[in-house]
Amino acid sequence: MTKDKLISVGTPRHNEVIYRRRRLAALVILLVVIALAIWAVVSMGGGSSEETETDNAAASLTLETSAVETTTEETTEESTSTPEDAAGSSVDAAGGTTEAAETTEPTEAPKNSCELSDLIITAGSNKPTFDPGEEPELYMTVENPTAADCDIDLNDNILRFEVYNLANNARVWSDVDCNPAVETGTRIFPAGEQRYFQAIWSRTTSAPEQCSNRQPVPAGSYFLHTVIGENPSQALTFNLG
Repeated sequence: MTKDKLISVGTPRHNEVIYRRRRLAALVILLVVIALAIWAVVSMGGGSSEETETDNAAASLTLETSAVETTTEETTEESTSTPEDAAGSSVDAAGGTTEAAETTEPTEAPKNSCELSDLIITAGSNKPTFDPGEEPELYMTVENPTAADCDIDLNDNILRFEVYNLANNARVWSDVDCNPAVETGTRIFPAGEQRYFQAIWSRTTSAPEQCSNRQPVPAGSYFLHTVIGENPSQALTFNLG
C-alpha cells in the first residue's frame, strides 16, 4: 500500500512573509525609538538653553535691581549728610554756619608790674597726719607769676604761719607770736620764680605776747594758712594724733 507523502508546499513561503514582516516592524520600531531619542535630546537641549536664558535674565534683573537700590541708598546718605563749605565750616539745620575748627583762646601775657596781691602763696606740710608727740613741719611757697620782680617790705607785710582748729576755726598758733618772722625787711621775689619758707610747730598754743603759759593742743583736725601781709594761701588741712 502506497503511503501518501505529505508535502507542505505553502509552508516555506508563509514563513518567509512573516519573517519579512517582523523585520520590517522591528525596523520601524527602531526608527521610531531613534526618532524619539533624537527628539528627547533636542527637547532637553532646547529646554536647557531656554532655562539658561531665563536664569541669565533673572540674574541681570537682580543685579539691576541691586544697583538701583545701592544708588538710592548712596543718594539718600549723600542727601542727609551735612554739607561743608570750602573754608571747613558746616551748615546747620537752621541754615547757619558752624566753624569746624576749634577756637583757641589766646594766652594772656604776664603783667609787666608786680604787687603783693599778685603773689601766689601755697601752704604745705611734710605729712597729712602726725603721730602723738610728732612736731609738724610746715611749708610756704611764694610764686611770682608776673614779668616783673616784686619788692615786698616784710616789716609792713609780715610773712607768717598760722594754725586754726578745724572744729571751731579758732586760731591756736602762729610762728610770729613768740618768735621773729623767718624773713624781715625788703625782699625781692623774682619774676617767674618761686621762693620757699619753713617752720616747725611745737604743737602748743600761742597768742601775741602770750608766750609764758603755752598749752599742748589736743589731738584732732587743724588747718594751716601761710600769709604775707593780707595775702593768705588756701587752707591746708592736717591731723594730729
